[in-house]
Amino acid sequence: MSNPGTAATPDPARLMAELQFLAELSLVVASNTELEPILDWVVQKTTAMFGADEGSIKLLGPEVPDPTVKTLVAKRGKASGSWPAGIATDVMGFLLAKNEPLATADLVNDPRFPRLHGMDTRVRATLAVPLRVGNRCTGMLAVTHASPGRQWARQDIQLLSIVATNSAGVIEQARLRAEARESQRLAEEAERLQRELQLAREMQMALVPSRPLRIGAWEATGRVIPAREVGGDAFDYFLLGPMRIGVSIADVSGKGVPAALLMSNVQGSVRAFCDGRNRIAEAMRSINENVARAAASGKFITFFYAEMDLERGRLFYSNAGHNFPLLRRTDGTLVELGNGGLPLGILENSQYEVGEQPFSAGDALLLYSDGISEALDERRDEFGEDRLRAFWRGREVVRPASTIAALIREVEAFRGRALQSDDMTAVVVGEHGDA
Repeated sequence: MSNPGTAATPDPARLMAELQFLAELSLVVASNTELEPILDWVVQKTTAMFGADEGSIKLLGPEVPDPTVKTLVAKRGKASGSWPAGIATDVMGFLLAKNEPLATADLVNDPRFPRLHGMDTRVRATLAVPLRVGNRCTGMLAVTHASPGRQWARQDIQLLSIVATNSAGVIEQARLRAEARESQRLAEEAERLQRELQLAREMQMALVPSRPLRIGAWEATGRVIPAREVGGDAFDYFLLGPMRIGVSIADVSGKGVPAALLMSNVQGSVRAFCDGRNRIAEAMRSINENVARAAASGKFITFFYAEMDLERGRLFYSNAGHNFPLLRRTDGTLVELGNGGLPLGILENSQYEVGEQPFSAGDALLLYSDGISEALDERRDEFGEDRLRAFWRGREVVRPASTIAALIREVEAFRGRALQSDDMTAVVVGEHGDA
């Protein structure tokens, strides 16, 4: 019987186990920088060292709010799955609260864990110790038996504590390396996505006119301001012949790359079918068929197209569910251009009416998307159709580009510090006013 006043004689078998573990741990760390192989080795080695049925490691972290077991390997090398949530929570809670090892011959009948009484589980005889880095608990290391009854000796507790002490720092470093690699991967992925979105935006902007179109005393110009890197609005204008122009505006339901891809289909169809030779109703039907075949379920496009014969002073148009463009007469009277049909892509066989209006000197046409009329301020109030009409009615005959710039300024002043919630697009056709 040992003298209480003298130090206990070290257990040679335990010392050999410690030295062997440390030597092998050094080799494992030297050959592995990944977290999972190190965790698996520690668990397998510990399970064999104690002749246990299973070993397990639980790592604490902000990304794991509940103490479920991170790694669990059976003695025979077969993974048995995580501990039941109640057991993992109670054991981890004990270690955190008591700051000491847990040794029990039967976890589910231990009076310290009344919530676990009677639970049917393979986790019965349990020895668990905290993993510590400095003064911080980073998790736990445990060995268990499926049957109750094992009495854990003082040497067992000391050995598992030593194993945990030497493993904790190694595991923490591997975890930090894994987090750093994942952060780098996410940053590189975000950068790649940003480059792709920027390229998509450049391609999208290349599909809309970059400069005004002038023909005689008239000018058509437009501007689109996406709410994101890639938007779902577009416009176009082009010559159809001497003193004849075509003009269009479109708005895809949804935003981002999918909306931009569908919009590119529309833009190509407009140039293909709206050539000044096809009747507008026929061109609209063809464009709608293309969109209906290309659009995903639930996707549609509001669209407006007009042909303007500036020599004869006539405007022919069709509106596929878009915000009614506003034709302003010289005296400030506003005419809504609403004849047409359903938005593109809803029904493949939709038919479209064609409207006609006079268009002569002093008149001007405003096409816009709902990103302008439905712009929201900080109180969630809309800019609204009334403000838009008042702005457009009060405009004197000035260059279309100046009119669009003034409209955007007015919308942005109304919005204040509120973020832009939708793409904003405007097109104006009117007299340029140059002598």
